[in-house]
Amino acid sequence: MIQTFTLDDAVRYTYDEMSAEEARRFEKALCLDSELMDMFHKLHSVKSRMENISIDKEPSNQTVNSILAYSKTFDIRVAEE
Repeated sequence: MIQTFTLDDAVRYTYDEMSAEEARRFEKALCLDSELMDMFHKLHSVKSRMENISIDKEPSNQTVNSILAYSKTFDIRVAEE
C-alpha cells in the first residue's frame, strides 16, 4: 500500500514529531514525490525565516499602561468573609 503524506505530516516531520519509522517512510516518500519535496522545502524555508525573526517578547509600556487603565474602570470588591 502506498502511503499519502499531507502538509500536516510535513509539519510534523519538520518539527521532529514523528516516530523514527514514520520519519524513515516520509524521507523515502520525499525522494519519490516531487510535490511533497516542494511542499517540504517551502515549509522548511518558512520555519527557518520564522526562527530568524527578532520578536519582542515583552509588551510595550504603552500596552501595559492601556491594560492597567482599562482594569481601573472596573469596580471589583472582594467580599470579606
